[in-house]
Amino acid sequence: MVPVSEGSLIPDGITIPSRRVAELLEEFSAFGARPDGGITRLAASKEDGLARDRLAELLREAGANVFVDPVGNQFGMFNLCDKGRATTEPIMMGSHLDSQPNGGRIDGTLGVVSALVVARILMSDRQRGHRFERDFCVVNWTNEEGARFRPSLIGSGYAAGRLTADEALSVRDDDGISLDEALIAIGYRGHAEVPRPAAYVEIHAEQGRRLENAGRSIAIVTHNWGAAKFEITALGEQAHTGPTPMDDRRDALLAASHVVVGLRQIANRWPGVVHTSVGRQLVSPNSANVVPDRVTFSAEIRSDDKAVLAEAEREAQRVLKEAEAATGVRLRVDQRSVRAGRPMPAEMIDRLEAASRRAGHEPLRMGTVAGHDAIGLLGYCPTGLVFVPSVEGIAHNAAEATSVEDMDAGLAVLAEAAFDLCGSAAERDPPNRPEGSCAE
Repeated sequence: MVPVSEGSLIPDGITIPSRRVAELLEEFSAFGARPDGGITRLAASKEDGLARDRLAELLREAGANVFVDPVGNQFGMFNLCDKGRATTEPIMMGSHLDSQPNGGRIDGTLGVVSALVVARILMSDRQRGHRFERDFCVVNWTNEEGARFRPSLIGSGYAAGRLTADEALSVRDDDGISLDEALIAIGYRGHAEVPRPAAYVEIHAEQGRRLENAGRSIAIVTHNWGAAKFEITALGEQAHTGPTPMDDRRDALLAASHVVVGLRQIANRWPGVVHTSVGRQLVSPNSANVVPDRVTFSAEIRSDDKAVLAEAEREAQRVLKEAEAATGVRLRVDQRSVRAGRPMPAEMIDRLEAASRRAGHEPLRMGTVAGHDAIGLLGYCPTGLVFVPSVEGIAHNAAEATSVEDMDAGLAVLAEAAFDLCGSAAERDPPNRPEGSCAE
């Protein structure tokens, strides 16, 4: 049992189970398991379907009504209100089950299974006769990672209205399979309406070292870094690697390599302020003795400073032009997407900090460099994001880890937040709606 502090909103007799989140993470790591201890569970893959099936079983066992929306978002709705008083705006918690290739077992799964355990805690109190003002919903968002289908944050983007169902479902992976086809194949192309939450809270491993370095277990996210992301194709000319003179070659891979180096130099100009990367390179032909004529790759720039991000993006355009001039290869930007840096709602920050202190943990405040579904829902409903430590800051790696004690600490904070946000008909008024509430 996880101890709670004086002033806790969790009623006497209701326990917070220790190690349960860790046990569920271990169970879900079997879906897409790799020999190195990591997982490969790409969105709408067979492995993702098996994980979704198990989540649906666990949600039903806990008392939820389970349903799926048109883009595969998976929901478990728990009725906490008196019969006939169920709200149309539940409190929602969750994250995602999809992973990166060769990824780790913590990542989004932590948020999904933690929300499930919170739901069980709330239902145990409901079964004792406690009445709530709001229902509770667990969510598993589709394709948060963007590893198989791009862009990332498709499921939460659809919920927030940034993507239509047709736009989301028409996206194709590198093999030409659409999200629509992939969801149908695993049985998760649904038709239910997305429930609009009164508030959404997500827990995630930090994917950095600030908490670990500070010796803290909990952080409350205050804002996100802005990001500019690109899909780029280098168009050169196929040739024989032996007899073709070096000066006559139009090597698409060489041009892409110039971009890799150039973007790193941009980050070096603003150390700690700008992050850049290049990934997912598809080389064609990908063969010995052949100079490739096409390389498709993803590139991104992130910064906490809007003006610096804009200047860094201008620098990136210069890098592309210089790479073209140096290699004779055309660099075509096929897609550009921008995620603005924005603050989290102040009231949600305050409520989560209070929940953390009631659970016995003094939280840090920090921004998030990475994108999460909670960021994707900004402007759609009041959102909150809680971090627990990542061991050595490792993320998107088989070695990513969070201690059992920190998982338990995060669960205690979520439980406190859930009892606060779901309210109590007998003892307190329903939660005040933060500015920009979903009901407006």
